[in-house]
Amino acid sequence: MEKFKVIILLAHPNIQDSQANKALIENIKEYPYVGIINLYDNPYDVEMQINMISNSKAVIFQFPLYWASAPSELKKWIDDVFTNIVKDKPLQIITTTASEYEAYRSGGRNKFTLDELLRPYEMLANHSGMKWCTPMAVYGINTPSVAINIEKGKKEYRNIIEQLIK
Repeated sequence: MEKFKVIILLAHPNIQDSQANKALIENIKEYPYVGIINLYDNPYDVEMQINMISNSKAVIFQFPLYWASAPSELKKWIDDVFTNIVKDKPLQIITTTASEYEAYRSGGRNKFTLDELLRPYEMLANHSGMKWCTPMAVYGINTPSVAINIEKGKKEYRNIIEQLIK
């Protein structure tokens, strides 16, 4: 079995039609030592994934933010697979939002910051002994700045991967 330093759990129900998440994953998929598990490729092999994660150095959850949460398949995966094998591994969240950055401020349209909305994942990391990493978001997927935002996100994602595989 190939050993990966970073395992990406990709939770997008329609990655082929995605604009941002597809661009992000295409941008980093050729990195050596990075394994990508598409959670919507059913059924998934729980034992294989436990082995991959136990042999990895870091875990990334990548998903579009849907109604202040991840798509349901990530929750199902956490319930089925997530175990104590993740202790001491970094947990990095990579997400995309339809709204612009300013909407995710306490006074913004959405009333909450992204950090507040991702608090359940931070609790998951803390509870399981993982190292919580500052989440990365590509904001404004439904705005006129989408192309600029995606390009900026691709660069930031590559920097994160490079740090995690060291």
